[in-house]
Amino acid sequence: MFYLIYGLENYLINENINKIIDDLKINSEEIIKMDMSSSTINSLLVEASSVNMFSNRKLILCDNSSFLSSKDDVNKKEDIEELIKYLDKPFEDVYLVFILREETIDSRKKISKLISSISKVYVCNKIENYNLNNYLMDYIRDKGYSISSRNIELLISKTSYELSVIMKELDKLFIYKDKDKKITEDDIEKVITNNIETNIFDLTNAIINKEKSKIDKLYKELIRRKEDPLKLIITLSNQFRLYLQVKIMRNNGFSEKEIVSTLKEHPYRISLALKNDYSIEEIKDNLEKLSKLDLDIVSGKVDKEFGFEMYLLNI
Repeated sequence: MFYLIYGLENYLINENINKIIDDLKINSEEIIKMDMSSSTINSLLVEASSVNMFSNRKLILCDNSSFLSSKDDVNKKEDIEELIKYLDKPFEDVYLVFILREETIDSRKKISKLISSISKVYVCNKIENYNLNNYLMDYIRDKGYSISSRNIELLISKTSYELSVIMKELDKLFIYKDKDKKITEDDIEKVITNNIETNIFDLTNAIINKEKSKIDKLYKELIRRKEDPLKLIITLSNQFRLYLQVKIMRNNGFSEKEIVSTLKEHPYRISLALKNDYSIEEIKDNLEKLSKLDLDIVSGKVDKEFGFEMYLLNI
């Protein structure tokens, strides 16, 4: 039996690997892990053709199967031909799982076509923004918990939209809310620590809305985490550019959905950007100040910590 798993979402790849193991009722002694970026096809064939000392069955996880990729410049043509011969007459009770952590396989290749045709295929690419909300909502409900759509968006925004990070944070929330099973905004704020991307997003909103106490709180949090002011200036500038794009597109008649699709940003961020009351002039003014500050720091005219603090104090 053969399996093919490919895509860029490592969480889904690992989930499908575990599903295969569970479905086949494979134990740990029957699993062989091979990294094909450092192992040869010949060594894979030797493993696939040998008897397991501990069991009649064997599951071989062939990670980084670059021979399925258009970028493969390692594997020899004759070795791939030998693999094709094995796939035509495989050993009984040997299960091969080919894993490629890329968006797609090279379907033009003979080996790719063959493995695709004889395998159970799992495509594990990043879940699109709107689908991610639904995926998480269904997952949370299946676990017996409830959460609002708004709080799903908050959860996603506080975890950099990374599914593996989201799932780890959800495990914490499930433990925290084990009794009443209802996940609220307050729960998310208490349990999940903001990453720098979220802090910068919140800082941008605070600057636009001139919320001095919030600016001070966020700045102290960033300093506590020893974030480099130059990095903060660049990240903050990128956030202001996003807001500028959103404002210009809105003024030109784009709908919220069209803005999300064009900029490929999460709907939660676009929604908040649209709700903030700011002008294009304000955004341009902040971008000019940050650009000048960056130049002054790089040229040695201003200390980076002092310069960034003064920028925030003068909001």
